[in-house]
Amino acid sequence: MKVSYNWLSHYVDIDCSVQELADKLTMAGIEVEAIDTACSIPEGIVVGEILERNPHPGADKLSVCKVSDGKNELQVVCGAPNCDVGKKVPLATIGTVFSDPDGKDFKIKKSKLRGEKSFGMLCSSSELGLDSDHDGLMELENDAVTGTSLRELFPGDTVYTVEITPNRPDWLSHWGIARDVACLLDAPAKMPEFPIPTPTKTIDTSNLVTIEEPELCPRYTGRIIRNVKVAESPDWLKDRLLSIGLRPINNIVDITNFVLMELGHPLHAFDLDLLAEQRIVVRRANDGEKMIMLDDKELELKPHHLVIADAEKPVALAGIMGGAGSGVTKKTVNILLESAAFFTSKIRSTSRELNITTDSSYRFERGIDWDMVTTASDRATALILELTGGELVTELVDVYDEIPQPKPIKCAFNNIRNLIGITLNNDEIIDIFTKLQLTVSEVDNGRCLVTPPLFRLDLEREADLAEEVARINGLDAIPDVPVVAKTVAPIADDAYMLNQELHDQLIGLGLNECLHYSMVSEKSALSDSRFAADDLVKMTNPLSLELCAMRPSLFGEMLDTVKRNTARKNYNLQLFEIGRVFCGNQELFPEERLECTIILSGQSHPERFSAERAELFDFYDLKGLVEALFLKRRTANISFAAGDDKRFAPGMCATLMLNGKAAGHLGQVAKCHTAGIKTEHPIFMAVIECDAIFKASPKSELYQPISQFPSTSRDVAFVAKESLQHGEVMAFIGKAKLKNLEKIELFDIFTDEKVLGAGKKSMAYTLTFRNAERTLTDKEVNKSFDKLRISLEKGLGIELR
Repeated sequence: MKVSYNWLSHYVDIDCSVQELADKLTMAGIEVEAIDTACSIPEGIVVGEILERNPHPGADKLSVCKVSDGKNELQVVCGAPNCDVGKKVPLATIGTVFSDPDGKDFKIKKSKLRGEKSFGMLCSSSELGLDSDHDGLMELENDAVTGTSLRELFPGDTVYTVEITPNRPDWLSHWGIARDVACLLDAPAKMPEFPIPTPTKTIDTSNLVTIEEPELCPRYTGRIIRNVKVAESPDWLKDRLLSIGLRPINNIVDITNFVLMELGHPLHAFDLDLLAEQRIVVRRANDGEKMIMLDDKELELKPHHLVIADAEKPVALAGIMGGAGSGVTKKTVNILLESAAFFTSKIRSTSRELNITTDSSYRFERGIDWDMVTTASDRATALILELTGGELVTELVDVYDEIPQPKPIKCAFNNIRNLIGITLNNDEIIDIFTKLQLTVSEVDNGRCLVTPPLFRLDLEREADLAEEVARINGLDAIPDVPVVAKTVAPIADDAYMLNQELHDQLIGLGLNECLHYSMVSEKSALSDSRFAADDLVKMTNPLSLELCAMRPSLFGEMLDTVKRNTARKNYNLQLFEIGRVFCGNQELFPEERLECTIILSGQSHPERFSAERAELFDFYDLKGLVEALFLKRRTANISFAAGDDKRFAPGMCATLMLNGKAAGHLGQVAKCHTAGIKTEHPIFMAVIECDAIFKASPKSELYQPISQFPSTSRDVAFVAKESLQHGEVMAFIGKAKLKNLEKIELFDIFTDEKVLGAGKKSMAYTLTFRNAERTLTDKEVNKSFDKLRISLEKGLGIELR
């Protein structure tokens, strides 16, 4: 939000510099993100009086003027059509420096224009940065003293850009900020008086406002003002709006915008003559009802949308935006001024659903001050009567059901001191409460009762009061206290440490971590074919359709990350994520669990050259990486089995088994999931349940010294059925318990129907033998090896080669 220094000064006497005030606001919780100048006139521009005007001898559209700067008479060449004798205009003297929005400087120098000397420049208001009017020179008042610096007439402004936390909607206005500034500077905050005159006429208002949905609109007020003159706003009002980046429109609309930014309460002015039966009905929209908004967009409404209607049709979307059919125009003569309170969640959900965010909806979403409903209406009414010449014909029509009551908070002074660590006496704490407009009562025995005003929606408990005392007293006054740590449980029992250990191991394997939102779109959630729509945990009031469900797995978001990277020509990916996932069907999975997903795609060694550089990741790279992970974790009983999962391509999927139970799947992602990804490389993914990883039995590893004796190896090759798996061969050899067998390696698989026959394949293994205490002889190695060959032939039904 933008806050004007000049505007704040209208309510509080500020006795510190611009930067000092920014520091005080930041330390009080109102973070100042930027400080900018607005309407700042460059040094060297003075009030000039045009004494003579003569045509330029060499240019039809230029004039040669004699201008007084209060001391000297200067010749200035000017191209503006209104450089008439006697007018007082801004004169940029020689040496004046202008800066454009790009930061480039332009210095006024003595020059020649078409052969005529010019000793300065006469300026438009656009060139001075005051507005966008560049049709002619800026004409000053006749009583302006020639030679006076224009900075004295237009002092400019400083604008703070502040970040307002969601729990402090009372800061979304200049008056709200001024209240805190008054506390910080120990100065009173003064709101201008705006008495409302007695209506000149009495008309029947019993049917002016009808609320059909009091639970969604607990309060609605209206006033009728007749015979207004819609025109341009006065300069002071336009300057206020321009200083914070709002475009002036007309006096009625500008007044409602001014009060919004001054008091923080949204208002709306209806053209009374465009309202059917000249009355207001607050109701739900009819199904399919349509309305054209002020931004000319047509909306098709649903029954859960709250609208402001006349006797026939909706004329505004409650709390968000008015309709085009009832807004104030140049032809408007009579207006109905609205000031209301709406249910916060209803405005938020409608704004998100229809993708319409306005200054009004932003404030209603966070909550508004009940009492400010009438105060804002009074303020706007007084300004409308003053600036438009309107005639007030009704009292305030105020329709409400129940007046909310502030909730007192019990406060113990010692608790306040203990919470913030600052030594303040009871009277000092009460003084801070009083400055914040909190009512203090029943002060006795170190306790009191504090009643916050209705605009302080954030104050609910004693800790909130302690925060207020710390803010106003100064957060920098909180003393540094050494932290005393105590060991309460073994670090091994810390659940976070398990996650961190797994995270570090994956990083150590060369993977890059991804982090995604837990809330995803339904499309992303259902990309994991294991889940149906009914299995999702859906948000009841989502921020958007892209964040409408809790992710059931990491599958969809990880593929989206691959898609984003490949769209930017980053094809070589080694990614992982460890994150919580959620399931609404307890028969499938627990409601909440931790999942680990790994992705490999692209070149496996892009840093190398020639043929090695062209090598791509394949299934065995992913399988090897998973094996390396469990090797790091010293996990026992890990194995792989052929898998069948629709997320993966047929025949390219394996099931990870830990302690004999399925713990996840890995393989090549099916083409149906990679169709929209701009890459020619296959994508390999492993999805593993973290609980299974953490619960897997560790294997004991004893130190084995490196043998001082050489090894010897033998190769065995055989023809087997194509269905025989490598794991079966390894298990069979392991059961044979060959003496001195150190290692088994598969080094070749060969298939050829013409050579081997249909349904056959050739497999070749290297067996390494070694004894830790002596050198093995060929005789004893051959004995073990021959025994194995015979066992393989009989036990597996293979044909030795």
